[in-house]
Amino acid sequence: MFHQRNIITAVELGTSKICVLVGEALPEGGISVIGRGEASSENAICKGEISDMSAALDILMRVIDEADESSGRQVNGSSLIAVAVTGASINSYQGIGTVFVKSENHRVSDDDIDEALQNAQVKPLPFDQTIINTFDSYFMLDGCRRVRNPSDQVADKFEAYIHVIHGDTNRIENFKSILRDAGFDEEIIPAFSGIASAYGILTEEEKENGVLLVDMGAGTSEYIVIYNMGVLYSGVLPVGFDHVANDLSIGLDLHISTCRKMLRDGSIMQHIHDRKGFVELKTVNGNVRKVPLSSIEKIIDLRLREIFQIIHRKIKDQGIINNLGAGGVISGGAALFPRTSEIFKEVFEFPVRIGQPFDASGAVTGIENPRYSTIWGVLKFGEELSRILTTKEKRGVFSRMLNPLDNAANRFWQGMSNLKNSIKF
Repeated sequence: MFHQRNIITAVELGTSKICVLVGEALPEGGISVIGRGEASSENAICKGEISDMSAALDILMRVIDEADESSGRQVNGSSLIAVAVTGASINSYQGIGTVFVKSENHRVSDDDIDEALQNAQVKPLPFDQTIINTFDSYFMLDGCRRVRNPSDQVADKFEAYIHVIHGDTNRIENFKSILRDAGFDEEIIPAFSGIASAYGILTEEEKENGVLLVDMGAGTSEYIVIYNMGVLYSGVLPVGFDHVANDLSIGLDLHISTCRKMLRDGSIMQHIHDRKGFVELKTVNGNVRKVPLSSIEKIIDLRLREIFQIIHRKIKDQGIINNLGAGGVISGGAALFPRTSEIFKEVFEFPVRIGQPFDASGAVTGIENPRYSTIWGVLKFGEELSRILTTKEKRGVFSRMLNPLDNAANRFWQGMSNLKNSIKF
């Protein structure tokens, strides 16, 4: 008997790069990377949103061809397409659904759980907003007992808290329409980039004990808080590591390409290590001049510190800063710059590690790098959905997930809502 290959394609349209990963879902679980394509975004993507559809499509087509060739022409045979979405239009809220337990023995049933989860999603969104993903946060019994799994617990009142991620309908649709223009006619499932990164690089212990993940790319910084396997908070700042390069360019009168190279190749950190007082760099007009190292350090530190302070303030305002027993994880291209994690630790005053794909396998290598945390997470996200769709099993990482962007997705998620347990982190 021939084994039918279950091919998943993951797409990331980032500010610095457009990337495609092709993976094969393995019968025993997990996914093997069999193809990859990547190219510079060339300003077609700005702050995580498509600014030039025509240019982005041209680059995407080249990247797909590269991934298709390296995977043995498997892209067009994909059973599921997953795409990372981000941008300033994405936001979130915490929904609460209440149910009074009516059974004689007052034990919470599966029907009670389903009803509470449905009630938690009734908050109306503006007409131009649509839900991207929904995840369980936690459950509360009688207003005072917080539990992970309420099934068969005795209570009079039961509340479900869910985390709903939503964004501008048209901007989210852009991520799907460009893939259709590229020739994909399969169901396209969007995943918030912050969730995808968490899916790809966080450990079970971190998700259990409470962790803050910040994925800082070139144009955006996504953040997410997970505690006791539930999503408590998430968001996007339309500021990334490219803004550090821009600050250096303006403040020091340097060409931005020079600043990007300086940050990317780590030459600044080498100068700091060697205790050099000045750095020789080319100015905008092509001259070479000595720039005080202290000026460069100050500009970099100010921008990074500002980004982390904004995220710190948001999390503190939510009252969840004390739920981060496992500390922080920093990922994305900015994590490769040593000062990023150092400043993160100074602002949040708890341990931090650099996150990157640690369980990638297959014929394609070289993605064990913080720059590929999101695209690897998207691939794992797609594999999980594909496996659930075909087997209806419940061993997944995410909680109950809804995606009402179109009728086909609605039917899929409505069917999922009838499963006994929530799919959790």
